[in-house]
Amino acid sequence: MPDALSRLHRLKAPALAAVLALAAVAFAGAPKPTLAQGWVITFEDDFDGSSLDKSKWFTRYIYDNGKQDHLNDEKQRYRESGNHVFEDGVLNLVAKKPNSSGVYTSGMIRSRQTFRYGYFEARIKMPAGKGLWPAFWLNSDYDENGKLSWPPEIDIMEYVQNGVTEHPFMVHSNVALTKNVQGGEWLYRDPNFDQKWTFYNAREDLTKDWHVYGLLWDTDDTVTAYLDGKKLWQRTYRWLYPDGRQAGPAHILINLAVGGKWAGAGGIDNSKFPASLQVDYVRVCKRATNVQGQETCGRSEFAPK
Repeated sequence: MPDALSRLHRLKAPALAAVLALAAVAFAGAPKPTLAQGWVITFEDDFDGSSLDKSKWFTRYIYDNGKQDHLNDEKQRYRESGNHVFEDGVLNLVAKKPNSSGVYTSGMIRSRQTFRYGYFEARIKMPAGKGLWPAFWLNSDYDENGKLSWPPEIDIMEYVQNGVTEHPFMVHSNVALTKNVQGGEWLYRDPNFDQKWTFYNAREDLTKDWHVYGLLWDTDDTVTAYLDGKKLWQRTYRWLYPDGRQAGPAHILINLAVGGKWAGAGGIDNSKFPASLQVDYVRVCKRATNVQGQETCGRSEFAPK
């Protein structure tokens, strides 16, 4: 029996060797997995619940230990009394008529998670009404020493409706600068983007439909703003405090302000209240590194390639 088995093994050896050789060729010729392709999601909220996810969002500014409810001369105060309304997968930030003291209550969200670089995108429908001031922006959080300062700030979108200097086809977008610190050199401007007043002429009333507002903040310290995938402008921008120190990471804010010197220049149309800034989703992605990425940022149609 041992002799028979030995003869059988000897007969099979050449065939086995051939199979192994073919397998080695096939393996060597097979495409290797592609790494660092596209994007990976680092933050997302589709607002599919029935109430605001407090594990993701604050509802006030970071200042005054997270209790500040307005900036400068704005007339609204951010509250949670029916100011965050959910309907059909959409967050409505609701500004209500003024009380007897002339104060409006409104809604805002500020992300608990912070970021340094990435692609930021939100699908938003603007409210119509003179005196309203929706915004989607990035502001500095606490730095490593627990300190706050300003700037830096990146305004992905500001939509002021005052009927005097601002009109429904104009959307503002810009960076906040301190002399010779953050940079700010212009690298690109769309022909319909006004450099002096930093607004894009969309040639349509932006309250009439949903639009996607995006910002690419790249590791080479450039920022690029987009509207429905269209590149509006690109500038250099260093995320630094005025004294040149590295600023704390950025948090996301979306808010509906009311009035003040800019937005209220033509008065406030109280017939438009309650007014709702509608947000379908907020999403943040980063470039894929050493992992398999997605071609786009989530289900975005407009993320940069």
